[in-house]
Amino acid sequence: MFRKMARYRQQIAEEECIEILKKEPRGVLSVLGDDDYPYGLPINQCYCEEDGKLYFHSGKKGHKIDAINRHDKASFCVYDQGFRREVLRSELRAA
Repeated sequence: MFRKMARYRQQIAEEECIEILKKEPRGVLSVLGDDDYPYGLPINQCYCEEDGKLYFHSGKKGHKIDAINRHDKASFCVYDQGFRREVLRSELRAA
């Protein structure tokens, strides 16, 4: 159903993924909006350890709810703090 990651060596373990979901409160939910146009929005989330589900903050009406009801597929991306490698200006010019 899902493609294997092209850079599979960078894939994190499921346990690490769950720790990130438990720690980080926000992410980007992407759905198909009006006229099946991609619609991504920053959203608060909560990972529930008891049932292993994500819960999102939302009102009962609106664009997001309409899109979720219209299509049963979505994507959610949450970021941890990550890391930044300092890049020299000479490296940027060469790229």
